[in-house]
Formats: sequence, structure tokens, C-alpha cells
Amino acid sequence: MASTKEQAIANLQKARTPEAIQKRVQSTMVNRALKQEVFDELKGMLLNGKNGGTYYSEFMKKFLDIAKKDPNSKAGQMVASTIFQQEMLTMLDEQHEKEMNKDRDFQRYRLIKDFFQQQRDVILETNHQKRIIACCSRRAGKTDLASGAINYAAIIPESRIIYINLTFTNAINQIWNNTIKRADECGLQIVKSSKADGTIEFGNGSSLRIMGNPNNAEIEKLRGESKVSLIIIDEFFHQRNMQYAIDEVIGPLMADREDSTLLCIGTPPRLAKTFGEKCWNESGWKKYHWTLFDNPYMPNPKNYLADLCKNKGITEDSPFIQREYYGRMGCYDTEALVFKGRTTYSILDDNEAITDVVIGVDYGYSDYNSIISVAYNKNTKKSWVIKEDKFNKAGVSEIIEVIRRHCAYATAKCKIHHIDPEEHVKIYCDNNEQSITHDLMTKYKLPAYNCYKYDKAYAIEMLAEELRTGRMQIPENGVLDNEMEQILYKRDNDTDAIIPELDEEIGIHADAMMALLYASRKIFFDMDYNISFKETQPKASDYKTDSTGTIIEVITDNPSSGIVGTDSGIIG
Repeated sequence: MASTKEQAIANLQKARTPEAIQKRVQSTMVNRALKQEVFDELKGMLLNGKNGGTYYSEFMKKFLDIAKKDPNSKAGQMVASTIFQQEMLTMLDEQHEKEMNKDRDFQRYRLIKDFFQQQRDVILETNHQKRIIACCSRRAGKTDLASGAINYAAIIPESRIIYINLTFTNAINQIWNNTIKRADECGLQIVKSSKADGTIEFGNGSSLRIMGNPNNAEIEKLRGESKVSLIIIDEFFHQRNMQYAIDEVIGPLMADREDSTLLCIGTPPRLAKTFGEKCWNESGWKKYHWTLFDNPYMPNPKNYLADLCKNKGITEDSPFIQREYYGRMGCYDTEALVFKGRTTYSILDDNEAITDVVIGVDYGYSDYNSIISVAYNKNTKKSWVIKEDKFNKAGVSEIIEVIRRHCAYATAKCKIHHIDPEEHVKIYCDNNEQSITHDLMTKYKLPAYNCYKYDKAYAIEMLAEELRTGRMQIPENGVLDNEMEQILYKRDNDTDAIIPELDEEIGIHADAMMALLYASRKIFFDMDYNISFKETQPKASDYKTDSTGTIIEVITDNPSSGIVGTDSGIIG
């Protein structure tokens, strides 16, 4: 009798015969055919129901009706266990999120499809890069980029967006219509808007705030904001007080969102030593650069530039064209500098004879306070800035204390040169804050007067001439030297001709220069220059003081002074 092993081998050999293989193939085909027949029959029965419906839909309806009628039935228990299992809820939530993401992705696609490559590159980085700078030429599509970035961020629900330009009027004129147009094109619903307030609210909870930056007071209004997803600073390289704005106000606003972005865009600055240029040369910023030649919507840019140069009587090599139309950093408008060629000193020669010291004060309610002391000799017609201060976030008491320190320094200077300080030290203050000046005069017994402000353009021209010739000198790399590097005259928009008027919309506010200007009028008058001058008494104080005479509170609001509230409120 054959062993079990031998029988297994025999069976295996038999299964491999052609006849056995053929039989298995036929059986498999029959089984598949039967399964298909059964499947088709079952499919037909399930899909064919009463009144054009399907059997399975009728079954499910009856099953769910039973479950609804009696939740404790087997049908009810089965439905409940299916609905309330965590996997089902998660799956439904994920499906809903996927559908929302599909809608958002489609909206974003509709939004950016008409932007050209350089614009898209920047827009797609929003909420991914913390800090972005785009340095471009004119006609390069910067404004359109800003409106695109606003809408791209707003598509994500509950996004808070802030747009800042030089002034509120500029901001509205440049961004309002285009933002609404882009929102409509991509299907982003706007439920409420106010052009007067510069606000837009979107249907998904996102919102836009539009504002200007004429002074520090406007930027301070942002301190109440939180969870901001995108801040756009337009005309970045021409904005004033940007270091303070970004470091002290804007930076903290972005701390509570990991995906927040600061987007700074603009053309290169006309002047040197701007904070914007400093940022451009630093690491830590994602940087982009392009010109009108990269803008496919700009027809014939070469012809446009050739006509522009012809009309202005300049060449493409001029700093204006290189800066404004090639977007090149460092092409400064040196011709428009007000105080070019000024004279500085590194060490003051104390042997220079002086006859008087005058102190100029510029109060900065919404900008910086500045106090400048100038020693001069009315006989030799020479003068030297001997002490300079520029500061903000100061209460009235602090401002007065700094002025008193300048007076003490001036007094010491006079004694070195054997001059009676009571006769030869004077203070001339900005008349916008006369009540402070009145306190200096009456409570602190200091020789303080209102400054003389007439013929401003002529006085600035005379001050620039004194600095250029060296008759007046300022400390090298001091407050005034750095500030004067950024004080420009305006240019005519059509002819590009220089206009003898300070361009106060760009760069820093000339607080220290104004303090020097107030002081210099007395100097030039004493030197018998052809300039008008007179001293006027300040108005009475509106302040309440403590027993020591320190100002602690404003008694009444003084519209002429611009000071409202207590000393804990800040000036500057």
C-alpha cells in the first residue's frame, strides 16, 4: 500500500496534466459567468423600484423610518452606533473641510490667474514668509499686487488685514476700487464697507483696515489690533518713522499668529539712510525686484521711457530714471537736498569766542520733540550747534526737564567765556504749544519766547547757505547731520523741476532742523542779516501743578496747543 507521501505526489502530478488544467479553466469560467449573472440580476432588482425609484432607496427609507420612530429598535441602535462613532464624525468633518478647501483654492485660482509671474510669486508667499520686501520701478504693477495680496489673504476666514500708505487719501485712492473689483472677480463676498472709514468686511469674517502714516499718532492707533494675518506697507521706502512703527507697534501685532506676514512694497528712496534701504540690505527679509519691463500689461515700455526722457530733457543714465524706472537702490536725488555741502565738526574748539547762546525748541505732539542749542559770535558771524536732542514718547514734565538741561549747559558755556547768561541766553519755542513755553517763563523763570515763523522758505535758504559756507557748523554724524541727509525739496510732477518747498511726505520729519531754524532767526538778526524777527510772549498755562511746581495735569483742553488730557498722556 502506498504511503501518504507517495499518494500526495501522485495527486500533484495528476493535477498538472493538460486534462486537469483544462477542466479547472472551464470551471472557473462557469463560476465567473454565474457570479456575473447573479450580480447583474441583483443589481437590476436593487435599481428597479416602484414609481421610478430604486429598491435599495426604498429599503433604506423604510429602515431609517423605523429607526426614527423607535430609536430603541435594532434599526435605531444600528443607525445610532453608525452616526455617533468618532470615525464617522471625523470623516464627515474632513469631507466638509475638503469641500471648503476646494472652494478656497478655486477662489484663489480665480484671483491670481490674471497676475503676472513676479506678482504671483509675492502673493503666494503671503502667510508663509514673515517679512517680504518688493522693490520695484514705477508702472510695475505694485498697486495691483497689493489688492491681490489683500484678497488672497481675505479668502481664508477670519483674516485681519491692514493696508498702510503715506496718507489716508493716498491709501483710498490707490487701493479701494481695485480691492473691491478683485474681490468681486474671485467671488469673495463683501457684506459691509465704508470708504470714509477705510474699512471692508467680507462674508467669511475677514476684514480690511486702510490707513495713512502721516505721523506717529496714526501708527499708535494700531496698538489695539490683534491676530493680524497680513500688514501691507505701500510706498515703504518713502515712509517716515518706519523703524519705530515696525519695531514698537507692527511687530508685536504679528506675534500671536505664526502665519502672519509683513509685506513692504515701493520704489527706491530719493534720499539716503532710510530705514527701508537698511531693511533691503539686511537678511531676514524675502526680497523681490522687478520693473515695468517685466509687466506684460505695460505696452511698449521702451518707447514710453524714451518719450519720458525726451520730455524731461534727461537721459536713461540719470538718477531719476535709474531709481524710478529701473528700481535701482542708491540712486539718490542729491540735487534736491536742501542742506547739501553742509559743514560739520568732530571736536568743538572751546577757544572760539562766543557772544550768545540761543536754544530752539520744536514740540512734537504727533512726531518727535527736538531741542537744539547754538553758540554764536555776532561779531565774527560764526555759530556752532553745541547740544542737540531729539526724542518722542515724552510727557510735558520730561520735555521741560530736557530744556532746563540745555539752559544749564548754555549757562556753563557762557561762564567759561565770561558772559552774563541772564543777558545772553534765550529760548525760542514752537508756538503750537504756547502753554508749555509760558510755564518755562513764569514757573521756571527761563527766558522763553514764541518763535518767529514768517518767511519760512527764505529762512531755510539762509540757514542752508550758512551751513554750506561753514559760518555755521553742526556735530558730525549728530542728530542734525543725519536728519539733513534726508531733507529734500519737492519736485514738480510734470517737469521734475525742483520746487523751493520741503517735501514733508517722504523721509523723516525735520524736527531738529525746525528747532535750529527757530534759533537761527535770532542769530541772523543779531548778525545784522536781512531777515525779519521779533519776540512774542507765550499764552497763559493750561496746566495744573503739584506743590513743587511740576506739571501734572491739563486743566482745560487748549485747541491751539493740541494737548488734551493729563501728563500721563504722551507728547511726541
